[in-house]
Amino acid sequence: MFDPRYERAFWIGAGGLVPLVVAMAFVPLRDTIDSANAALVLVAAVVVVAVFGGREAGAAGAVVSALAFDFFFTRPYGELRIASRNDAETTFLLLLVGLVVGTVAARGRRARGFALAREGEIKRIHRVANLAARGEEAADVIMATQAELISLLDLADCRFEAPPFSSALQRLERSGTLSGREHHMRDEGFELPAAGAELPVYGRGQLLGRFVLEPTPGVGVSLEQRVVAVALADQVGAVLAAPDRGKENSHG
Repeated sequence: MFDPRYERAFWIGAGGLVPLVVAMAFVPLRDTIDSANAALVLVAAVVVVAVFGGREAGAAGAVVSALAFDFFFTRPYGELRIASRNDAETTFLLLLVGLVVGTVAARGRRARGFALAREGEIKRIHRVANLAARGEEAADVIMATQAELISLLDLADCRFEAPPFSSALQRLERSGTLSGREHHMRDEGFELPAAGAELPVYGRGQLLGRFVLEPTPGVGVSLEQRVVAVALADQVGAVLAAPDRGKENSHG
């Protein structure tokens, strides 16, 4: 998985580059096409980068599109100066429309991403629950859950420990909140503690173990992701609490 910071920087850069390349490609045609049509082409470029790169990429694209339109398609050409009032209005509207359309497109992208994430989270719970329902060994259910947690929370590593535990870690509570006072916000969530966090595994009201979550630096975890993580741990707790599996919870 790409580092979100690098991916964000890439798309912001693309937001500035794509409209510039598009504008330069249409320069040979500027005497044969209307300036308003050129502006619409640049708006389309903004929409593309906003859909794939988000709001910041769309904003960068809108600003560069307006500057490129001024530089390449308004007289005097090759200068950031506009002689015609109509061209000035077109440039302003290009910037405005580009920002608005870019923001709308980015919101649509986030909404689709949110829907896909929720669908994926449901599938994660179903996969682990299916293993438990089929009567798979507790060790296999634990290993599958570790893999799901690593993918869900974008962890560097995840392991299961049976009590007694060798160290104290901040705890991921059943509500999805994290014990402790200081949390570093990142995007739409917060980073897990650098030292790791524990996700308790309960069965029949008893603490049967914990997953130790080792985070990837700089990656935020949303409340929804944390709640799904608790649900995954509950599946493991149900398996370990089963009467015929009471001796299997020593897997580490």
